[in-house]
Amino acid sequence: MLKMLKYEFRRGIFPLLIVGIVIAAIELYFLISTLTEHADHSVIAVSLLILAAFCCYLFVLIYGIISYRQDLKNKSGYLVFMAPISSYKVIGAKLLSILLTGAIIVAVIFGLLTLDLSLAYSTYDSIDTFYDFLSNILEMGGYSLGGVILRLLAFILVFLIQFFMTITLAYLAVSVCSTILQTKKIKGFISFVLFIVFYVILSVIASKIPHLSNPGPNATFMEAMYAMIPQIALYFVVMVASYIGSSVLLEKKISL
Repeated sequence: MLKMLKYEFRRGIFPLLIVGIVIAAIELYFLISTLTEHADHSVIAVSLLILAAFCCYLFVLIYGIISYRQDLKNKSGYLVFMAPISSYKVIGAKLLSILLTGAIIVAVIFGLLTLDLSLAYSTYDSIDTFYDFLSNILEMGGYSLGGVILRLLAFILVFLIQFFMTITLAYLAVSVCSTILQTKKIKGFISFVLFIVFYVILSVIASKIPHLSNPGPNATFMEAMYAMIPQIALYFVVMVASYIGSSVLLEKKISL
């Protein structure tokens, strides 16, 4: 599995390099703007960095799905899936490489944002005023800044689980279509439609499941997580089931 993981990293190094260049360019823009005390441009640069984080999420998601589909479609996939390791490890290596790639990108962007905000804090006196203004606005609504941050962390954790559930669900849709349609050219489009159907059905089910509690505006991290346990459990079960289903189809049903 370690060799498969290295293979997945090597094949994704070029797209990752492009992402790194874009992030570096935005960071350079911020540094120049802040050191020359152009506040408007500093704000634009931070906004672009946050936007880059969202684009990186889409990149990792789409690339992870496309790489699996390409392996099933191209001759290179034959060598990958015919390797003397189980299909569970093959797909597991793909998912682990996506996790590590995403973790690296998130760590880099989070680190840059932390450093950038620290530099901006020491450069612009108005940030203190903005922080106090934001805190006062939240307090007027019955919220605390710390409580909002903790609930945001809970949301991010659920978001990550949902992210991998989405990838495994897409893998399942691709595997099902590759099993049924085999060499049909239309299977790519059908895979996309099937994934959308799976995702919509799952979203409807998740929306119908009640939360275990209704945490208040100042809820702790654990209280916010407790309220979402039913949804988290659903996403986790679907993720595991999709992973197993894709592995079984890959090993026993798909003709490469």
